[in-house]
Amino acid sequence: MYIIGIMGITVSAYSQDFSLSQPFEAPILLNPANTGLTFPVRTNLNYRQQWRSISKPFTTVIASADAKLLSQGKTGSSLGLGVIIANDQAGTSKLSTLNASLAIMGKVLLNDMNSLSAGIVGGVMQRKIGDNLTWTDQFDGYQYNPNAGSAEVFDSQKRLAPDVGAGIQWSYGRGAATLSSNDAIGAQLGFAAYHVNMPNTGFKEDADKRYIRMILHGSFSYGIKNTPIQLNPCGLVQMQGPSRMYFAGMYFKYRLQESSKYTGNLSSRSLNLGTFYRVGDAFIASLQLEWDMFAIGISYDLNLSSLTKASNGRGGTEISLRYLPFKPKKSNSLI
Repeated sequence: MYIIGIMGITVSAYSQDFSLSQPFEAPILLNPANTGLTFPVRTNLNYRQQWRSISKPFTTVIASADAKLLSQGKTGSSLGLGVIIANDQAGTSKLSTLNASLAIMGKVLLNDMNSLSAGIVGGVMQRKIGDNLTWTDQFDGYQYNPNAGSAEVFDSQKRLAPDVGAGIQWSYGRGAATLSSNDAIGAQLGFAAYHVNMPNTGFKEDADKRYIRMILHGSFSYGIKNTPIQLNPCGLVQMQGPSRMYFAGMYFKYRLQESSKYTGNLSSRSLNLGTFYRVGDAFIASLQLEWDMFAIGISYDLNLSSLTKASNGRGGTEISLRYLPFKPKKSNSLI
């Protein structure tokens, strides 16, 4: 009956996107204005699995890569180009949504500490449904009869549609006084809109258009001078149709080792501990290790929603990976 309820929603209503517990580790999905913004080349991988205690787990996989192009040096202007692929599969029904998109970004430096970037993202969205579904008219009053026919008929078990989004972001960076003082300050505030063309991803004509997803997000980083500690609060508000999602929390970053200033023999290492809250849904504990050009993070959701009785509080596990193939040059500037 749980699967039937899910399918009743997905074939007859406007659809909504999945949510991440490490949204700032999926930069292009957060805002296309992040594409190629900071690093010469950056790659990200996100894996999320949830609701294992209720049914076959819901699984989300996201892979992205982006690069900075045509940087104008001291003027700060640059272009960014990126690609993102995301696949989300919903439990036993095997209802899957696959997105493949290209993103482009342009950045201008407003002054030595402020920049403005804008990005667009476009591609295709494919939605596919499994053939192992059960329906109420397949129950004969006593038991489920898999050989019984169903009145549920779809035009197709696949749907392909174009998908477009855009975003804008302000970034602030006051670099550290020295390479080792750890007193840098940074901030970002952005707005993005995805599915602005409201693609039809239903299996019946005009049955299931995707709501526009709007995100307002912000983050702040504050290094405590001459200590190995940095505070990184962040938050976002996501609006999609009638749904609202509020997410906020903080990472406490502890620098385990500073990289060599001249020889490069020592690599930087940092440990990040974070706690976050998705209002009305979950409390999230997160741990991230940054080692030179690599970063790996893991988080776990403690479910607090109305599904708590069914889930026993067990929400989802999420893993993030980040790799910078080219080491960025050392600089006191953050932008």
